[in-house]
Amino acid sequence: MNKDQLKQSKSGGWIQDRIGLETCPYGKKALLVCTLIASFLLWAIYQLLTQAKLGLPAECFSIAQVLVVLAAAPYLAAYAICLESQAVSFMQLLTLSRVSSAQHLLARLVMSQIPILCWVFLSTGFAFFVTDIPPTKALQMLAVLGLYSLSAGAVGMWGAQVFRDALFGAECAYLLWCALIGSMFLLGPLKRYMDTIQPIIPPVLHLNPLIVVCYIFETDLLRTPLLYELTPIPSYIFEYPPWYIVSFWHTLIGGCCFLGVWRISESYKRAL
Repeated sequence: MNKDQLKQSKSGGWIQDRIGLETCPYGKKALLVCTLIASFLLWAIYQLLTQAKLGLPAECFSIAQVLVVLAAAPYLAAYAICLESQAVSFMQLLTLSRVSSAQHLLARLVMSQIPILCWVFLSTGFAFFVTDIPPTKALQMLAVLGLYSLSAGAVGMWGAQVFRDALFGAECAYLLWCALIGSMFLLGPLKRYMDTIQPIIPPVLHLNPLIVVCYIFETDLLRTPLLYELTPIPSYIFEYPPWYIVSFWHTLIGGCCFLGVWRISESYKRAL
C-alpha cells in the first residue's frame, strides 16, 4: 500500500468515526424526552381504546404500544438521516465503499431507534407487572415491537431521502400505516361492487400491523361491538394470521425501503 492509499484509508476511517460521533442526536436528555412523550401517547391511546371497549387492559395496552412505535420510529429515523446530511458533506460520504455505505446506513437506522427501543423495553416490563401479561406473550410483543421499530424506521428513512425532509418522510410512513390499517374499513364500500370479498380478507389481515395483538392474545378484535359495525370482515369466516407472518411482511416492507435508501445514496455517488 503506497502513501496515497494509506492516507485515503486513514481519512475514510476518520470520516466514519466523525459520522458516528457528530450525527448521533440521542443523549440522555433526548432519551428522557422521547420516553416521556411516548408514555403520554401510550396513556392517551390506551384511554381511548379502553373507552371504546376494544379488549381487555393487556390487549388495549399492546395495541397502544404498536401505534406509538409506528408513530415514533419513522420520525426518529427520518430526523437522524436528515441531521446527518446537514452535518456531513457528500464528498466525505463518497469515500465510503458500497459495503461500508450499506453498513453505515444500517448503523444509522439502528442508532436512531435506540430511544423507542428503550421505551418498548420499559413499557413492556411495566405491562408485565401491572396487567399480568404472561411471560411468553410479553416476549412475543417485544419481538414484534422491535421488528416494527426497525421496519417503520426504514420507511421513514426512505421518505426522508425522497422528500429531503424529516417531517415529510415521517408523513409518508404514516400514510402507509393508514392505508394498511384502514383497508379493513374500506372493504364496506368495495363489497357493493363485488359478489364476495372473501379472497381479499387474508391480504388485508396479513398487512395490518395491529392483527399481531389478536393472534398473541387470542382475542377477536374485529368482532367487538365497535368494529363489528365498521368493517364487513366479521361477517365472513376467517383466521387471524400468526404474529411472525405479519411481522415478516412488515420486515419485508422495511427491507425494501432500506434497499431503496441505499440505492438512492449510490445513485448520488454515480451522479457526482
